[in-house]
Amino acid sequence: MAGESAKPFVSVVVAAYNSQDTMARCLEALLRQEYPAFEVIVVDNASTDDTRRIAQGLPVKLLDEPRRGWPAARNRAWHWSKAPLVANIDADCFAEPTWLRALVAALDRDPGAGCAVGRTFVEPGATLAQQFYAANDPFNIEKYVRRTERAFGRACPWGGGNNCFRREVLEAVGGYDAETYTSGADREYHKRFEEATGLRTLYAPEAVIWHVARGSAGEFFRNAAKYASDAVVHAQFDPGVQAHLRGYVRRNLGYIARNVAGLVWRAARFLVGRETRLRVAQPWFYTVQELGSIWGHLRGRRRVAAMKRRKG
Repeated sequence: MAGESAKPFVSVVVAAYNSQDTMARCLEALLRQEYPAFEVIVVDNASTDDTRRIAQGLPVKLLDEPRRGWPAARNRAWHWSKAPLVANIDADCFAEPTWLRALVAALDRDPGAGCAVGRTFVEPGATLAQQFYAANDPFNIEKYVRRTERAFGRACPWGGGNNCFRREVLEAVGGYDAETYTSGADREYHKRFEEATGLRTLYAPEAVIWHVARGSAGEFFRNAAKYASDAVVHAQFDPGVQAHLRGYVRRNLGYIARNVAGLVWRAARFLVGRETRLRVAQPWFYTVQELGSIWGHLRGRRRVAAMKRRKG
């Protein structure tokens, strides 16, 4: 159809590091997209497993980026691509067949947008930790969309691993700051391109992908630490971040105390058959996350200090 053939060509970028467990499924979902004009670019970010071999077995373009971190990997693909639109998805995510079509349609509807961001759900899990992770809906940015609208009057704060950019954005400001960040570079990049181009980021909840079910207490601690550390580094881009160390620790210790009390109460109810195993486990997992957040906040403050020293 004429309308279909006129659709802009899209480069879909998958930054992959040791992603052998999800690589094939991620790429197979992308290759089934209901969109007429696109390519898939996999950037192997110095993997040591079978990620590269799996990608080589499918009709995708394979690039290499030895510098660790998805900002450097995505930059590698962006500079190689000549497409008018560049979309991004993480290697542990699986796109609905209409995902790419929905992102492009959102940009078509709004010429003032430089980027469209989709909705990321988590697949149902098998273990208690995975069920907790899915129930928390960790990639739901809708609360941040509302908060950003109130604070800045713009529609969406950052893109994560589910987005599509116009080429003019990339040409205006280049790629992510891969020298400073190995992850968590979204907020700085979105603020930078919006200020340079006057274009904004919009939210397209109809562009759906699914994140693999995962989770363990150790992973929850590490992820919470990472997000808290990134939040400190990006405090100027995220309204509401509590940057004062003493207040932050006091607040999180208060959450931990409530979680411990909740764990005892729910365990007692479980013994008489009035509570579920997941509900009993939730306060424990929340406690692990709060401890990770405290550690991450401390690490973030060290990162900020190191960045200031590098800049003189």
